[in-house]
Amino acid sequence: MSRIDVAALKGQAAGRWPEVLSALGGVPADVLDGKNHPCPKCGGKDRFRMIDVAAGALLCNQCFNQNNGDGIAALQWLRGGTFPETANALAEYLGQSSDQPSSRPAHNGKPRIVATYDYWDEQGTLLYQVVRFDPKDFRQRRPKDGGGWEYSVKGIRLVPYRLREMLAADPSGNVLIVEGEKDADRAASMGMVATTCAMGAGKWRPEYNEHFRGRSVVIIPDNDKPGREHANQVAQALSGIASSIKVVKLPGVPEKGDLSDWLDRGGTKEKLKRLIDAAPEWTPTETPEPGPILTCLADVEPRPVSWLWPGRIPLGRITLLVGRPGEGKSFLTTDAAARITTGTPWPDGKPCPKGSVVLISAEDDPADTIRPRLDAHLADARHVHLLSAVRRIDGDGQHERLITLADVDAIEAALMRLPDSKLIVVDPIGSFLGGGTDAHRDNEVRGVLAPIAAMAEKRGPAVLVVAHRRKSAAGMADDLALGSRAFTGIARAVWHLTRDNDNKVRRLLLPGKNNLAREGDGLAFSIINEPPRISWERDPVAMSADDALARENGMAGEHSAIDEAKDWLREALADGPKPSSELKGDAKRDGIAWRTVERAKTQLGVSNRPDGFGGPWVWALPDTSDSASLRQEFPQSANNETLADTGETVADSEDSGPEAEWGEL
Repeated sequence: MSRIDVAALKGQAAGRWPEVLSALGGVPADVLDGKNHPCPKCGGKDRFRMIDVAAGALLCNQCFNQNNGDGIAALQWLRGGTFPETANALAEYLGQSSDQPSSRPAHNGKPRIVATYDYWDEQGTLLYQVVRFDPKDFRQRRPKDGGGWEYSVKGIRLVPYRLREMLAADPSGNVLIVEGEKDADRAASMGMVATTCAMGAGKWRPEYNEHFRGRSVVIIPDNDKPGREHANQVAQALSGIASSIKVVKLPGVPEKGDLSDWLDRGGTKEKLKRLIDAAPEWTPTETPEPGPILTCLADVEPRPVSWLWPGRIPLGRITLLVGRPGEGKSFLTTDAAARITTGTPWPDGKPCPKGSVVLISAEDDPADTIRPRLDAHLADARHVHLLSAVRRIDGDGQHERLITLADVDAIEAALMRLPDSKLIVVDPIGSFLGGGTDAHRDNEVRGVLAPIAAMAEKRGPAVLVVAHRRKSAAGMADDLALGSRAFTGIARAVWHLTRDNDNKVRRLLLPGKNNLAREGDGLAFSIINEPPRISWERDPVAMSADDALARENGMAGEHSAIDEAKDWLREALADGPKPSSELKGDAKRDGIAWRTVERAKTQLGVSNRPDGFGGPWVWALPDTSDSASLRQEFPQSANNETLADTGETVADSEDSGPEAEWGEL
């Protein structure tokens, strides 16, 4: 055989020399343990030993004490013959050939063999090989009668790797089960008993189990999900068969790293033994039976919904904020961050829990936009954190990239560092779905958002997802969110931000769907001053997002529901006050929703007062003169420079701090 790459040949044999010297040199495996034994060549007592397992070096004080630095020299000494003859025999044993040399790429572009791993039975019969190719691939083959290989193991008995060595070892010692032949050989080169199963994670077979009866098993998984699942599968399979089972997690191993990576980073046999000694015994978990999963609701302990903004933004859930570009969505999230970091009540006076805020934002610069905006809203910037990238470490080193919602583990890790987090803002959602996600496909959107929803429920913060509004027309406001309907479907509350048609400076925050509370009122604000900030109106806005959309569309000359209710209420009260109970019955009879009637009442300024002492509460249309006096006494809250109900301007307010800036709520 020609063109043998000796360096690559030694690399292939590294860690396998006891097996090779036993198979090709005729040396019994039990004398290759590093201790003194009779020499197999000269017969001298206590003169022969293996001095380097990894290199395959042997020593006999009498007949082999020079030029004995590696396994090829040892084989030549044991077999006789020339160096090329010895190298050719080793190459054939390891699966190298002259037309597929180990270290040279195939000129025809075909995969080349870079390593072979032999699987022997108890009697020393070669059953099959696992062959590793470059480009990376693994195949199994068995020896053919008369020579050569057949790439199939159909009908062949399958056994654990290095079975002979395992059976020959002290039965009271540990047996390491690793993932891959390379790691098993590496452990064996340190004098440890190690094995694996062919073809990697998830390929453990029931026929392997009996070989481990009564043995102390130590499973060392690769550092990835398949590796951990494989370790659990093996432990489950050997439960009740092995006398002891431990699963050892190697510290400091990169993602997808293995035992060899750990050893390359400074791990030693002594350190590994300490990890094994310190590891707890593996305990089996109940294996779930396949079939339906039923929960009796009588066993469910009811609990109230937790709110970040009562009735509007729930904790532990996803809330969607929809609006056109430039409407003020980022100002709104900044205002929310300011209130949360300072514990300032919400614009409607509801309490706001104090905590941290995590921003996942792509559209604004942190230095010239986000931080100045936070300062303008008097936020405590020490509790606002921008999550923009994720760092990954793998076998190729360290990498940083922009974060996406697929990085649930990184987002959850951020929450663990910030356990007081109350809000995560994703602005805008389209920038963080990931390049492989189609925003218009329900199943793909749910595939991204469902893990985020589960994480939010587990960790507790509200998730406010900001979405742009589509340009096309729609009959319902919630259908205007850009992309799939899964965005509004998975959100538990939806809010819409739009401009007032009658006053383009005025922004309206209006309710869409709400699965956890009754449909609430809207709110209004303007963006004032420089640097700009939000100024809220105190009074609620009796309008839904659907109402605003109807007005925007003009409804082809038809009245919106609120306009219809206002016309109905004017007619109902035209002849004088009426008890509210009577009006409620009439509205039900005429098909007018009572909630819409209440909004119409607010917009018309209808009064609600008792009809004399002990009389029923009645509604009445406002008197024109009374309305005028009321307008003089209470300034319109739509005045952007005025704190509602006080007439005092923001600039004139004596108090400092967020409460003063947003009014006494």
